[in-house]
Amino acid sequence: MELFFDLFFVANLATFTAYHTISDADYLLAYIGFFGILWATWFQITLHDVRFARDSIYERVCKTAQFIAFVGLALVGASFNPTAKKTNNKNFEILCYVLVISRGTLAIQYMVVLFYTWRAKYTKLYLPLGLMIGTYVTATGVFGGMIPFYQPSAKPPHSLYMIWYGIMIAEAIVVITISCCWRMLSFKKTHLMERMSLLTIIVIGEGAIGVTKTVGRIMSKGLDVEGCFLIMCIIVILVFIWALYFDNFPHGHYGTIRQQIWSLLHFPFQLAVVGVVEGSQQIAMARYVLKNVAKGSADLQKICKQNLDGVKLRDALLKFADYYNFDKKLDTYKYYYDIQDHIESIGNTTGICSPANVASYTADNWPTDFVFIDNAVQNGVYAGLGVKMPIDKLKALQEPIDIAEKSWWLMYMYFWSCFCALMLSLIVFLILIRRHKADAFDIVSIVIRCLVLGAGGAALAVLSNKERLVDILNSPAILPMAVVLMFVVLCGDKLTALWCNWRLVKSGEPYALEYEEEHHHGGHGGHEEHGEVHMTDGEEYMHLHHANLHRGRPDLKQAHRVSAGWGSQSDAAELMRGDTEYSPHVYRNSVLSTVETCSLPLGSPGTPPAVAPGMGSGGYMPVAQ
Repeated sequence: MELFFDLFFVANLATFTAYHTISDADYLLAYIGFFGILWATWFQITLHDVRFARDSIYERVCKTAQFIAFVGLALVGASFNPTAKKTNNKNFEILCYVLVISRGTLAIQYMVVLFYTWRAKYTKLYLPLGLMIGTYVTATGVFGGMIPFYQPSAKPPHSLYMIWYGIMIAEAIVVITISCCWRMLSFKKTHLMERMSLLTIIVIGEGAIGVTKTVGRIMSKGLDVEGCFLIMCIIVILVFIWALYFDNFPHGHYGTIRQQIWSLLHFPFQLAVVGVVEGSQQIAMARYVLKNVAKGSADLQKICKQNLDGVKLRDALLKFADYYNFDKKLDTYKYYYDIQDHIESIGNTTGICSPANVASYTADNWPTDFVFIDNAVQNGVYAGLGVKMPIDKLKALQEPIDIAEKSWWLMYMYFWSCFCALMLSLIVFLILIRRHKADAFDIVSIVIRCLVLGAGGAALAVLSNKERLVDILNSPAILPMAVVLMFVVLCGDKLTALWCNWRLVKSGEPYALEYEEEHHHGGHGGHEEHGEVHMTDGEEYMHLHHANLHRGRPDLKQAHRVSAGWGSQSDAAELMRGDTEYSPHVYRNSVLSTVETCSLPLGSPGTPPAVAPGMGSGGYMPVAQ
C-alpha cells in the first residue's frame, strides 16, 4: 500500500516536469515550490504510516482519500506558478481544498490512534498525540481559511501563498520535536529509512524516464556519436547518484535526533537529485540545439559559396530545409513555410550567390533572405524539442531561440547549484550516520567530497564571465565534468574502504557492529557477563565475547575482508565456531548454519528483523543439539 502511494508522488512529479520546463526564473521557483508542497505532504503521511499504519479497511479508506489529494495536486501542478504577475485564483483555490483534505485526513488518523491509546490506558501518550492532532487541525483551519481569498472575484495579496510554506515548515518542526521529546513516538525500529530510500529510488527513476524522452528528442534524425555520448553521461550520473547514496546507507539505529535530521535532509537532497537530473537533460538538449544551429549556418554559407543560381540554388536550399523536417511537427510548421517563402525569393533573385557577391559577404553582412532562413532554422530546432516556453514571452513576440539563450544561463546555474547541494547533503549524511569513532575512511571521504564541492563552486564562478560561459555551452564538456567528479568520489570511497579494512584485518581487531546489540542489557536485570552459559527452561543459551572474534579463524578473516572490501559500512558480524549469539543481520536456525552466513548486502535499506519466535530472554538462541 505504501509503495502504491509512492507511485502517486512520482506521477505528480512526472506530470509537473512535463508541463514546467525550467526556462526562466519563475518556472524554476514554481518547480521548487511545487516540489516542496508535494514532498511535505508525502512526508507527513509517511511519518504517520511508519508508526501506526496497519493494513485494514479503515487504512485503505484513508489511503484512498490521500490518493484523491495527490490527484488534486496533479491538477494544480499543470498551471502552478505562484510568482506570476497575475494570480491564478482558481488553481490556488483547488490547492487549498487539496491541502485541507490531506491534513484533515491526518488529523482523523491521529484521533483514531489517540482513541486506542486511551483504551489501552497509555496516559503518557495523551499529550503528544493531542499536540499532533492540534497541529493538523490548525493546519486544516489555516488552509481552509485561505479559500475565500482565492475566489474568482477576489484580489489576494501576491505573497499570500507563503502561508502554505510557513505552515508546512511548522508542521515538520512540531512533529519532529514531539518524536524527539516523547521517545515512545520516535521512529526507532520503524521502516522510515526504507521509506526514504524508496522515495530516493523513485526520484532517480523519474530521471530515467526523462532520459528516454531526451533520447527521442535529440536522436530523431538517427544516431549521433556526440548525442549518444551525452546520453550515456546522463545514465552514468544516475548510477553514480544511486551508488553515492546507497553505498553509505545506514543499516541500524544511530540516534533518534540524528535520524530525524537525516530524514528531513532528504528534502534538499532529493530536490538536488531532481535538479541535477533535469539539468543534465537540459544541457544535452542545449548542446543539440547549438550544434544544429552551427551546422545550419555553416551549410547555408557552403551552399552559397558553390556559386549556384536560380533553380539549382533553390533546389539545393530545399534539400537543406528538408533535413530538419519542420513540416512534420505542429510546433515548427510555421518555420517551414517561412523558410519556403525565402527560398522562393532567393531562387527568383539573379546572381545572389555569384563569386563577386560571395566575396563581398561578411559574417554580419549576408543577404536578408539567408539571414531569415538562418533565424527560422534556429527557432525551429529549439521549438521542435517540445520545450514549454513562457506564454508571456511568446505574447511579447520573443523568438524561441532568444528565450533559449536566456534559459541556458539559468540551466547552467541551477545544474551546478544542485550538484553542490547534492555533495553537501552527502557530506552531512556521512556525519550523521556514523556510530563509531571516525577513521581514515570518514576523513578521506569527507575531504574528497569537500574538494568536489569546491570544484562545483568553481564551475558556478564561470557565470561571471560570459565569454567563457558561451565557450563551455558550445562544447560537450559539462556533463563529462560532472561524471568525472562523481567518479573521483566513488573511487576515493572504495579505495579508502579497502585500505581501512585491510589495516583492520592486519591489526587483528574486531569489526565494529552496525547494529546495537541491545539484548546485552535486557532481560536479566542488568548487563550480562560475556562468555557465560545461561539456563532457561532446561535449555542452554550461550553468549560469546566479540573480543576474540577473529582469533584462530583466518578463514573468516579473509571471507569478511572480501565482503567488506566493497563498502565502508561492512555489517561485520563474523562468527567463530560455537558462537550462538543472535545477530540482527540474519536469522539463525542453528549454530551450525551460522558458519556459512554472509553479512547483509551493501546498500540494503531497512531495519533489523524482530527477534523470531523461539528466542530466549535477551535474544539468545538455543544451542543446537
